[in-house]
Amino acid sequence: MTGINGEDSRYHASVFPHYVAIGRSYIKPDQAHISSIQFTTSDLTTLFYDFDAFSSVVDAKSIIDTVLQERRRIRPVEAGERPQVLYFTGKDCIAEVSTAIGKVSVHHCPSYSMGGPTGIFMKNRIVVSIDPESPIVFDEAVGRMYDVANFLSVVAGRVQSIEHVHVTTTEVNDDITQSLAIHPSLSWGAEGEIEKNKPHPGDVPLDPIRRYAEFDSVLTDWISRHSGWRVARSRYLECIRQENKYGPDRLVAAANMFDILPIDAIPLVNELPKDLAATRDACVDLFSKHARGIDRDSALSSLKRLGKPSLPKKVNYRVSIVASKLGGRFPDLDLVASTAVKCRNYFVHGSSGNFDYSKMDPLVPFFTNALEFIFATSDLIESGWDAQRWNLEMHGWGHSFARFRSEYDASLAALRRALAK
Repeated sequence: MTGINGEDSRYHASVFPHYVAIGRSYIKPDQAHISSIQFTTSDLTTLFYDFDAFSSVVDAKSIIDTVLQERRRIRPVEAGERPQVLYFTGKDCIAEVSTAIGKVSVHHCPSYSMGGPTGIFMKNRIVVSIDPESPIVFDEAVGRMYDVANFLSVVAGRVQSIEHVHVTTTEVNDDITQSLAIHPSLSWGAEGEIEKNKPHPGDVPLDPIRRYAEFDSVLTDWISRHSGWRVARSRYLECIRQENKYGPDRLVAAANMFDILPIDAIPLVNELPKDLAATRDACVDLFSKHARGIDRDSALSSLKRLGKPSLPKKVNYRVSIVASKLGGRFPDLDLVASTAVKCRNYFVHGSSGNFDYSKMDPLVPFFTNALEFIFATSDLIESGWDAQRWNLEMHGWGHSFARFRSEYDASLAALRRALAK
């Protein structure tokens, strides 16, 4: 392009789209025409451990002639002494649950070759689909995908990476429903080594293959409460995203999850006795007469919170939910939680009263894990998870719940020794 004084002019632009859609149709962001969204996450093969869906026949010699009947109609095929038969059962649907955000289904999506002298292969990809009751806009579809990925992260015990995202639209070209591949500019999920804290099928809390009804119930209830829990649950993901990195910031964040729980997840406001309420009101009147200032405003704020659930009360309430199912396995969990909150208060407010933080410093990882464990397990228990059944089974280190359980006794003993000093 010719510019001023006959010199060439060049122009460039930097574009940062949040998402790139590749396909034969155009997605209008404000138009409700997304009928389905499909995706994969890091640990679907572990969470949906459908072990018998694919396998090989041990004694293929006894059935090889039956297998070859179709091919022998075309040309002669001779069976040898060591035939091998690989199979997929054909049952592609692993789970299908009706939820508040639509039908959430999980399917096997195998790919395979036709065979020949180079051999054959059969590979599988497990895919999650969300089908809303009616078409929705693109951002809403992505938001629902993130909601389900949040749930899967809790069940896996680590943050899930999302990959292979596709959306199906209501548009039809040549009698074919249009599907588009979606590529985000910023990926959602885990960072770093994918093998770190890898879950094990025997350790995860839910088993949709052998205990499908429990999985259905938990997912349905968990999704139904997610609008009120979304912020707190996202903070939980940020905590476990740090994996084996611990420190004051993570401990504070773990404690603060309980402060942002919805009102129906914490104890009710206590009605103060009349004499105490009268004293509070009189004090409020007296402090209100003073000029605005930090101390005056702080005192008023504290007075107005009387009777309302404090952070220690909120945490203790969630502990009671866990103790109702797992109290025998986690004795003194309330002591662990209350001490963890005292550590949090030390980091936030500085003053510690008669609390000697120096004795507790080595236990910060234990306190952090305890708060995260209480938050997640109480959430799943309320959703219908059979925690007692899970606790009766043998477990290794293939989930954050299992790791916390295996270390609990030794860590609790260390806490008791520290408190006794």
